[in-house]
Amino acid sequence: INTPTKGNDSTRDGFKIRRTATEFSTEVMTSLDTLKALVEVKKKEIKDAGLEVYNIAE
Repeated sequence: INTPTKGNDSTRDGFKIRRTATEFSTEVMTSLDTLKALVEVKKKEIKDAGLEVYNIAE
């Protein structure tokens, strides 16, 4: 998750993070609301595919 700051300063870390994510076709979230929506979609995709999620720490 990277929340942008004001301005379009290409030397800031946030700009570099978002730019690199775009170049590598990687999802990058810029708000917690968007992340929450993505998580809900992914959970539905997993359920619809008949997959189960396991906690690897257990």
